[in-house]
Amino acid sequence: MRKFILSVLVCLTFSCSPDNLPDFNKIESPRVIALMADKPEANPGDTITITPVISDLAAVSGVQDSIQVCIDLGISFGASPTCEGNPTKIVVQNHRVLTLPGVGENWTGSADSFSFSLPINAIIFNRRSAQDQFNGVDYLIEYTLHSTIGTDVTAIKRISVSESTKSNKNLNPTFSDIFSDGVSMLNLPVGLLVHLSNNLNLSSAENYAIKDAQGGLKNYTEELTVTWFITDGKTKYYRSLVGGLNEYTGPGAAPVGRSAYILAVARDNRGGVFVVKRKLN
Repeated sequence: MRKFILSVLVCLTFSCSPDNLPDFNKIESPRVIALMADKPEANPGDTITITPVISDLAAVSGVQDSIQVCIDLGISFGASPTCEGNPTKIVVQNHRVLTLPGVGENWTGSADSFSFSLPINAIIFNRRSAQDQFNGVDYLIEYTLHSTIGTDVTAIKRISVSESTKSNKNLNPTFSDIFSDGVSMLNLPVGLLVHLSNNLNLSSAENYAIKDAQGGLKNYTEELTVTWFITDGKTKYYRSLVGGLNEYTGPGAAPVGRSAYILAVARDNRGGVFVVKRKLN
């Protein structure tokens, strides 16, 4: 018992600090970074196109994915975040062989897109209140990346399906550049510290309304954040706000046999997402 207590104390004191844990935003193993929908909020019956953003640095070929979709039966109320066992499940792709991002991009970036149709009104809004129909009913996309090392990585995305008469549906935040000390980032700062930013701005934040149970509308403004994913080096923060800076320290040496990448993932708090990638060497 004494040995156990001593080992725990040693672990707490020396070897189990957060500094020894892997960085959340460091891409070192197969990963689904984001699922970008062309319509994060859509009408019943719309066709949705999803572009996955993935990374499988060790891959040469043979990367695959599988996709299934379904009506959300209540994740927010404790239901499992999966389409398995869901009677509305539709299999969109099963072990599809990917062609993108490709070995030239070290299998890091936008993968092959896929499309599917949302259920019509009578199905998606069956027994749903007027409040639900205005605010939106969630439709799930379950995406699984099958890596070449035998690891499966699954990500879930929700599309909001709202009544077709609703205007000003949610759009993805948009930006186009990543800056290093105020200049468009093109090279890996080997051994150097730089300040990361991007050209996402407050005008990208949309205003929207939520309907309450009595039918009244309450107005809000989106909250936007940027998550920074890196293959090499280290960031001070995982996330930043609009206009915020992040410190990035480049690795001591450039990676051998592949390029380095930084991906900035902008998200609003309603399901919108947009990704900008920079290949640094």
